[in-house]
Amino acid sequence: MKKTSPDRRKRRDARKIDREKVLELRGQGLAVTDIATHQGVAPSTIWRFLDRTKPQQEALERFKTGRADIFAEVQAKSLHVQNRILDSLQADGVVEALTPHQKGGLLHSVNTVFGTVYDKERLERGQSTSNLAVMSRIMGQAHATLWDDLADKEEVADDVQE
Repeated sequence: MKKTSPDRRKRRDARKIDREKVLELRGQGLAVTDIATHQGVAPSTIWRFLDRTKPQQEALERFKTGRADIFAEVQAKSLHVQNRILDSLQADGVVEALTPHQKGGLLHSVNTVFGTVYDKERLERGQSTSNLAVMSRIMGQAHATLWDDLADKEEVADDVQE
């Protein structure tokens, strides 16, 4: 069998595909042949790309659907680690040696980490919408108080000028 020399081989230009667009179109349910036509490549190119990215896409989808559970697991592990750290600090006498300000800072840090993960879990489960109502009410009250204070100051300034 005679080998074809590189010069005689039929040359094709490498074609690039818009990977994000391919995934978007496939997510919209378009057929591989339609995506290939859109990208100006052979359907086999699209099949190969989708086949190579399939494990990554499946892992991403598993993460998206189980994100709240993942946050809950991280929260539980974080709480366990925090307890171990606090217990070891107490056993070593470190906590007793801390000033009240340092103890407050330590507790603040521990609670911030725990609270952040807790909030993320609640958001993923769709349970945190009441926080928005509370924040809106607080902001509304602060806004109203600010304008009332400014109006009072203007009245006082007007009285002083008269």
